[in-house]
Amino acid sequence: MFFIKAFYWLWLFIVPAGILVFFAIWLYFKSSEYLPFSIILGLFGIVSGVAFAEYVRRKYGLDNFFGRLMATPDIDGGNVMDEKPGIKKEVSKGHDKTQK
Repeated sequence: MFFIKAFYWLWLFIVPAGILVFFAIWLYFKSSEYLPFSIILGLFGIVSGVAFAEYVRRKYGLDNFFGRLMATPDIDGGNVMDEKPGIKKEVSKGHDKTQK
């Protein structure tokens, strides 16, 4: 179970860290005078990746978070429209169209 949770944590870490570090490397290769800004941007990406992964781990739990992301209630038999807040089902009062 440790390896699964570590994999999920790294998956969440890589999203913000990877994007910002990639942008920092691209900025440095564009011009080497942007080196200080690239270092700051890369460090910010790493810190934000750790913060995001820890936030999700503490608030939702890693396996629960990814389980909800990958769930397919429309295929598994649940109705997606029943679970959304603000959407009310239309209920008729005693009138069933199938009865004669």
